[in-house]
Amino acid sequence: SHRWLLANTVWPTGPRQRHALHIHRAMHAVIDRNPHHGIHFRVLTKILRLSGGDHLHTGTVVGKLEGDRASTLGWIDLLRESFIPEDRSRGLFFDQDWGSMPGAFAVASGGIHVWHMPALVAIFGDDSVLQFGGGTLGHPWGNAAGAAANRVALEACVQARNEGRQIEREGKEILTAAAQHSPELKIAMET
Repeated sequence: SHRWLLANTVWPTGPRQRHALHIHRAMHAVIDRNPHHGIHFRVLTKILRLSGGDHLHTGTVVGKLEGDRASTLGWIDLLRESFIPEDRSRGLFFDQDWGSMPGAFAVASGGIHVWHMPALVAIFGDDSVLQFGGGTLGHPWGNAAGAAANRVALEACVQARNEGRQIEREGKEILTAAAQHSPELKIAMET
């Protein structure tokens, strides 16, 4: 369970110029689940950034991975912002100034599919990694069609957000309009 902590502190000193260091959240519950002992996931997020990790599974809010919206937004900010002000509603108990330390990407995965895209774009924004495993591989027409459906849904949601639309509230309408021009997305929305 602690192997990623060790790997994350050793590997960045080696020949890593062309490789990203991905930190998966599997087994995190062994460390942070019990409120009476262990290390809170917020601290694990800071350890990742301090030790040079490039991306971390933060939970999805809308998928199957644990994490409430407020805390997840706090973890996302801890990964990528230079300065994070205290916000106890998001589990940030003091200002965090990272100075010039590089940020990391938040990763959403675990039970996500095209219908989650409006919420994922609203929650994670642009600088994130969205991993659609079953949401891609489970497409009735195959992997390429699943990837195309996800891409069309993503582009439709980003465009709508950039136009000032409320993508979480209007998500069904946005995706339905995009599906008129993408049979892959239309089929993904029906399955």
